[in-house]
Amino acid sequence: MFLFLQNSWLAMLLAAVIAYLLGSVSFAIIVTRCFTGKDIRTYGSGNAGATNVLRSQGKLPALLTFVGDLLKSMLSVWIGGWLLLNLQLSPATAAEAGFLMYDPENLQLIGNYLAGVFCIIGHLYPLFFGFRGGKGVMTTLGMMLLLDWKSALILLGLFVLIVLITRMVSLGSCVAAILLPVMTYVMRTFAYHQKWPTVAFCTAVACVIALILLVKHRENIKRIFKGTESKLWGNK
Repeated sequence: MFLFLQNSWLAMLLAAVIAYLLGSVSFAIIVTRCFTGKDIRTYGSGNAGATNVLRSQGKLPALLTFVGDLLKSMLSVWIGGWLLLNLQLSPATAAEAGFLMYDPENLQLIGNYLAGVFCIIGHLYPLFFGFRGGKGVMTTLGMMLLLDWKSALILLGLFVLIVLITRMVSLGSCVAAILLPVMTYVMRTFAYHQKWPTVAFCTAVACVIALILLVKHRENIKRIFKGTESKLWGNK
């Protein structure tokens, strides 16, 4: 582990910083300002996310927000993987160590997941907008579409189904977040047939992301249990 950190600290630092800065580009805020000149955080739920944009600004701004959040996450994940693969300080020494983490696939995964998490953090607490951002659902989806598209599509389908039935985006988001670590473990183990350390790493990061999403939705969860949560259309 020490050798890994010694050889990879620069790549990891750059991946984290770049991903955080990309995550800090809040498309909900930018798109709403372009359309209305106002801050999306003064509308509706006050959340800088695609759902609030859809409710308060309409379909086109919401679509632009959705696409922007997906793309910044995907770009962050790709950059993180590239940096870990190509910016090892002592590649020969790392290879000689024989650790599983120095396998090219695992190096790339470490960079991918590291960047994905920091992009989500940037989205939640954007440097450029007073550290008040969204809840990270779309950025998580963008990350997972690159890293595990099968799990991403299954969870997206479940999310859409729940929203169509209950009209509550927050409920769909929370259920998808809870199942994210489960799907990650199942797919990495039985679909991709990866070794246990890789499965454990990916599942652990998925647990961290799920916890972040659930904490950001804690007020929504309270309202869901009280029966007062706002619905995508219609009354509470």
